[in-house]
Amino acid sequence: MERGLRSPVAKYYAYKATEFVSFTAAIWILFVRSRGLSFAEVGALNSVWWVALVVSEIPTGYLGDRLGRRSAMALGTAIIAVSTAAMGVSTTFLQLAVVYATWAVGQTFRSGSDDAWLYDLLDETNETHEFASVKGRAVGIGLAIGAVTTFAGGVFADAANYSVPFFATAVVTALGIPILLSVPETGDGGGDFSPRMAVAVIRDKLAKPPLRSFIFYFALLFGVVNMAYIFDQPIIRDVVLELGIPETTSNTAVSASYAVFSLFGAAASYRSGWIRDRVGIRNWFVGAPVLLGLSYLTLPIFGPLAFPVFMLARGLTNVSTTLGNQYVNDRVDSVGRATVLSAAGMLYSLAVVPFELAGGVVADVISPTGALALFGGVLLVGVGVSWVGGRPL
Repeated sequence: MERGLRSPVAKYYAYKATEFVSFTAAIWILFVRSRGLSFAEVGALNSVWWVALVVSEIPTGYLGDRLGRRSAMALGTAIIAVSTAAMGVSTTFLQLAVVYATWAVGQTFRSGSDDAWLYDLLDETNETHEFASVKGRAVGIGLAIGAVTTFAGGVFADAANYSVPFFATAVVTALGIPILLSVPETGDGGGDFSPRMAVAVIRDKLAKPPLRSFIFYFALLFGVVNMAYIFDQPIIRDVVLELGIPETTSNTAVSASYAVFSLFGAAASYRSGWIRDRVGIRNWFVGAPVLLGLSYLTLPIFGPLAFPVFMLARGLTNVSTTLGNQYVNDRVDSVGRATVLSAAGMLYSLAVVPFELAGGVVADVISPTGALALFGGVLLVGVGVSWVGGRPL
């Protein structure tokens, strides 16, 4: 790493830490369920989130290219901080839906601009090959710190109420704003980047090989993984209660489990660069979805299997996201990079909506573990069809 990049990259690590610090991660779904919502309603709420992401991804990515990626990230961080606090006082489905939608818009300001800013920063010293390593370490550090706050959030929920973790997370998230404002802007500048150019770049990069097949393939994996987040907290809570842990400390037990999942995910993410060099992006995406689908099929067999399965899912998901972003970044020019990444993010988000809606209904009819097993099978079938029908990578 060039000496001139050390300070900006260090600040990027600090910013990512504020992004991953979350006192709410392990109690989010439990909080929503405590408001009297069914799994179908939780799935509907999550669909509101993903639809809002789909609608706002390209416009916010375009603004990131035109107005500056650092500024876009700071604006998104401010929106998320306010939404987090609002979440803590929301009590009805409608209120929660508004918060979910607003939060999603804030997230899109950060998603494409985040990776585009980092990739361009590394490009200034011809170190783009380090993207997976730097990104992986940042996510790993963030998840490791987040594991501590995840556990603390469960303690807060048991000792006080579900709202306190949301207020604490809002405060830490807001700390990312001054950090972002202290880092340099990157890229070629977007003053001449018109909407027509943005559409042309998206059509040229995403509608043609090699990215077209890969985006579809990754969207399938992304959809199944994110649907699972509706169920993992209730499943883990049921398991810890079956193991004899008192209900008064069940949130703490769930948070402790989540902390372990996060630490495993952090370790895997931290080694993303090593995995890219030793395993290769193609080999990783051949094996990871298959392993994830098979692990979901085991959930109805024995309740405690949920612990290793969800831990494995964290590791596979974090590494897959980093390597997937490396693959897309390597095939996109600086001008329009945030727009293309946001367009890809829009397609990933769009893929989640049917899984969220169907998963919630299936879980109410069968069970959360049954729903995950069913969609694990769907993932395996989809992976097979993708490789038979074309070459995702």
